[in-house]
Amino acid sequence: MVAGKRWREPFDTVALAEGFRSELIRATGKGEAFVIATGLPVSHRSKSAAMSWYRFAVGYVDARWPQLGGNSRKNMAKTLTATTIALLRAKPTQFAPAAVRTALREWAFNTNRRPDAPRDVLAILRWVERNCLPVSVWEDPEKVDQVLLAIDTSLDGKQAAAWSRKRNRRILNVAMKYAIRRRILRVNPLPKGKESTAVTKTTNAVDKRSLLNPEQAAAILDWIRRRPRGGKRLHAFFATLYYCGPRPEEAVAMRVADVTLPVPGAGDQWCELLIHTATPEVGKQWTDRGRSTSDAI
Repeated sequence: MVAGKRWREPFDTVALAEGFRSELIRATGKGEAFVIATGLPVSHRSKSAAMSWYRFAVGYVDARWPQLGGNSRKNMAKTLTATTIALLRAKPTQFAPAAVRTALREWAFNTNRRPDAPRDVLAILRWVERNCLPVSVWEDPEKVDQVLLAIDTSLDGKQAAAWSRKRNRRILNVAMKYAIRRRILRVNPLPKGKESTAVTKTTNAVDKRSLLNPEQAAAILDWIRRRPRGGKRLHAFFATLYYCGPRPEEAVAMRVADVTLPVPGAGDQWCELLIHTATPEVGKQWTDRGRSTSDAI
């Protein structure tokens, strides 16, 4: 019991539970203060209290960078940018909000580019590091709710798309697990079970009224083919998407050798497409070779 509130925590074995109970008794015997927001002795939050969230996030990016592809790196940077801004002690009145977001997303949370950050970006990042709350702030449930609201909201103040909210929470959840493995946090502060998915439900239903009928599709494809610049190439691309149904990154990766067409006059006019890879477009700042995936195609 801390400040009249009962706290509970499950353990896999009785021995682990008794060990934790002994730690609490020792802390009480030493006269150690307990944190009202978590019910734990202050010694349990010493490591997280000593590290700023910004410093942790930068270290987390560097640890995960070699394991991720370009799109995953970019999405991780976006989520950590929104989280970091939500964990600032004050709003950056001397810097434009867009400049702060750019400095975090494009430089702080990019392992390859951070060493080459220009002087104005470095000034912003130094300010962010000084004014960022410690990792121990995640022990405050109200602050956790504020961060989740921030990553669930678009820049225009409206709620983000369901898939975007789901992706942001998944990225943040992996970061929390990393903090636990490094003994920076003791438990994952993010909601679990139905509480974590209640606001991120999605549906696979398609509104048939938004689909093109064959006549509309043929008219649009013909208009695309007659465009003066790249019309024939774009016509082949969009026709492949419409009639065969691959993802855009799969269609872009196809080559002439991957297509088997029927001979003229053949009774069977079906063709065969070999889809063996996907090349999603990612900016060069997120790749190891310094080239965008579209340049490498």
